[in-house]
Parts: sequence; C-alpha cells; structure tokens
Amino acid sequence: MDDDHREREHFDMQTIGSFLSFASRGDKVGLNQMLLMKGISPDVQDYDRRTALHLAASEGHASIVELLLHYHANVNLQDRWHRTPLTDARLYGHRDICRILEVNGGKDSLNDHSLTFQHERCLNEVNIDLSELNLNQSSIIEQGLFGKSEKVKWRGTWVVKTVIKRHIYHPVKMILSAKDNTLLRELRHPNILQFLGSIVHGEEMILITEYLSKGNLHDILARKVRLDLSTSLRYALDIARGMNYLHEHKPNPIVHNNLSPSGTLIWLEYIETHQ
Repeated sequence: MDDDHREREHFDMQTIGSFLSFASRGDKVGLNQMLLMKGISPDVQDYDRRTALHLAASEGHASIVELLLHYHANVNLQDRWHRTPLTDARLYGHRDICRILEVNGGKDSLNDHSLTFQHERCLNEVNIDLSELNLNQSSIIEQGLFGKSEKVKWRGTWVVKTVIKRHIYHPVKMILSAKDNTLLRELRHPNILQFLGSIVHGEEMILITEYLSKGNLHDILARKVRLDLSTSLRYALDIARGMNYLHEHKPNPIVHNNLSPSGTLIWLEYIETHQ
C-alpha cells in the first residue's frame, strides 16, 4: 500500500477536504487548528495527490506556505501529474512563493519535455476501467445533473457514477472528447467538484466524480431552512471562489454557463459547484 493511500485511510476524505479548503482559502487560523488539535499531517493528499502546499502555492498564499513548511510539510511531493508546489507556483506566477520554496529545497519537477510526456499520459489516465467499479453496495443518488447517478466504490473510495447518453443535446457533450476530459481532470480546487475520469460503454459515456454526502443547496432552500448570515456569506464566498478559479484558469479560462442551486453541492462547512 503506498504512503498517500495510507494517509487517506487514516484521515477520511471529508477531513482532508476541509484541510485543503483552508489552505486554498488562505485561512491560517483554520489550518493551524487542524494541524494542532486534530493532528492532521501537513502532507495529506486528495484524489489527485494534491497537498495543502500545492493549493497554497497555486493560490498565492505565502503565509500559508510558510506555516506548512513550519510544520515540516514535504516541499517536493508530486501530484498525479508529477507537479511539485514549486511547479504550480511558477505556473501561476507567484514569484514570492517560488523564492520561499526554493530556499526550503523546493524543485520544479517539470520541463518542456516532461510536460509533453505528462499531457500524453493524462489522456490515458482519464479513462477508467469499468471493472474497477464495485457495484455491490451501489445506491441511486441525486448528485448527478445530466443522467442517472449511483454511489459506487472505486479503488476503495465512494464516488459517483453518472451515465450520460451520447445523443443528449446539452453543452455537457463537450466532455465526450479526450481533450476535454483531460481538461476537466486537471481542474483542481476545493470548491470545484472533482472529475475523476470517464468510461465509454457502448453508446453511453459514464462519468466518475467525487461523492459529496450533504446534498445540494437546492435541497436546503426547498426545506426552507433559515441560513444565518455567517453561513450564507460562507456559501457565497465558496461559490465565488469556485467560479473565480474557472474564470482565471490557465492557460484557458472556463465559463460555467449552468450555475444553479441544484448544482451547488454541500460538503461539511463548504460547498462545491459542478463544472
């Protein structure tokens, strides 16, 4: 069993998601509390092996980078695309963070040759083998927007399997090409639903995304639950952060085109949006 899988077993994905969200938002207090009180490792990784240091470096939060290094975060852990935090800091032009990481031994893992190699590798990694899905404990859920969705196990983790007919007339058809699948796979932000891969099965496209257990904003509003001001502001800010990430995505900005309460998914204290 590899190290990152052991980390995910010790800390559940919801705890890891909260921790990474603090890093992405630049919430030093929340991050420090989880490191001290919950004893979470600064090196926990998400589905794509992204660490808090990757996210802080991408978002330009120098103080968070320094805090994580103070807790001895591994400065050169690589994500699924073999990118280090320094690689991300350079990609997004955060020179101050580049200097901090370099002083602490950070290395840029990619060059032009390896970028080309990794792009070709990503085209293969987005394709998931249908046999990897464990349907024994599957159940129908409401998370999917564009087809029938089930909660299933994939590599020991709960995910959502959504079946999309190839003939549907909807902008979601853009995902049916390998190039666009790779683009979705590379979207990595705590407030964007994580696309894990796809399966072509006969005339159907099957999407695999992360599973969020708390429903969506539409369900909350339909129950006429009164949200206090702080919760409303937190939800609004999380939606804005997700949209800003898409709009500022490099090298190609992404326009959502379908933002709605039913597509705004709740996971603990923060929310995520469907791309």
